[in-house]
Amino acid sequence: MNIAVYTAPKTLEVREHESIEILGENQVRVKSLFSGISHGTEMGVYRGVAPFFSKQYDPAIRLFVPANAQDTWQYPIRSCDPGVWYLGYSVCGEVIETGDKVTTLSVGDKVYINASHQSEHCVDADKAVKLPNSLDPRYGVFITNLMTAFNGILDSDIKLGDVVVIMGQGVIGQLTAQLAKLSGGIVYVVDTIDKRLEASTKIGADETFNPMTRDDIASVIREKTSGRGADIVIDATGSSKALQQAIRIAAPESKVIALSWYQGDSVINFADEFHHNRITIRCSQANFTRPDFAHIWTFERKLEFCTSLLSKLDLETLITNEYPFEQIQTAYEKIDTHPEEIIQCVLSY
Repeated sequence: MNIAVYTAPKTLEVREHESIEILGENQVRVKSLFSGISHGTEMGVYRGVAPFFSKQYDPAIRLFVPANAQDTWQYPIRSCDPGVWYLGYSVCGEVIETGDKVTTLSVGDKVYINASHQSEHCVDADKAVKLPNSLDPRYGVFITNLMTAFNGILDSDIKLGDVVVIMGQGVIGQLTAQLAKLSGGIVYVVDTIDKRLEASTKIGADETFNPMTRDDIASVIREKTSGRGADIVIDATGSSKALQQAIRIAAPESKVIALSWYQGDSVINFADEFHHNRITIRCSQANFTRPDFAHIWTFERKLEFCTSLLSKLDLETLITNEYPFEQIQTAYEKIDTHPEEIIQCVLSY
């Protein structure tokens, strides 16, 4: 099989690797058809700035702690290494072999798996999500990001008629905007890239704003809401500068949902609108659900529901670029250097 390998920051290549010969009795072998590249998490790794390169995360106390070099990420990083979620995590493939005790999947089924960029995987059958036969298999690559967007909607408590501002219209922002519309929100979106705003209009955003060409967006939103501001602001940019603007856009006593992974050092001014308007900032980390309804919205239920949404959302508009797996370096370079040309980049196998 073919795997992806980071050999250094911003340096990727495809290498041959022996296939996994032994298939467990409860496992399936999946031939990759498509995988989606994350423009946020994966770019932090691609650029070599993810915190795991200099610190160690202690899951017992859930803190990043100082670490010796041998306890941090080291190059080369291979997609076939155990637990390599940071080299892709959204694959759509076809089942080509099943273990003796597998009854839920059959050879030929199209499935989604949370797995890295490589041409073949062996996974437990209960970790593979069967996709509808009528669904374009490329759409399966959206499930991971759709789970993130849906978590943000759960954290936001959108009510019918709420004015919802989505900061950032990359993949997660686009998906969040569609879900906010389905939730009954009046949805305004903000981004500095016109191509993304054009896509937002196609998927149903009520209005789009480019802060590079419009006056202060916080003032504009105030004008549209009789001086109140947005009932909910969801930041999907990964930029602390955008998070600062989200705080300014939010109405007094309202909340900002931080849906992004803010990488590197961030500087936020807490002296102005945050303090005087009593703004709540809530992190929406996709691996966890709010304690007050985690018992209802389990991971399994969220996964099942997001899979059902694939046929109800406009996903074709979001797939703007597709590269053969062998050109993974070119794909990452394009995302890194020309984000204005890409919304969702897909690798094909």
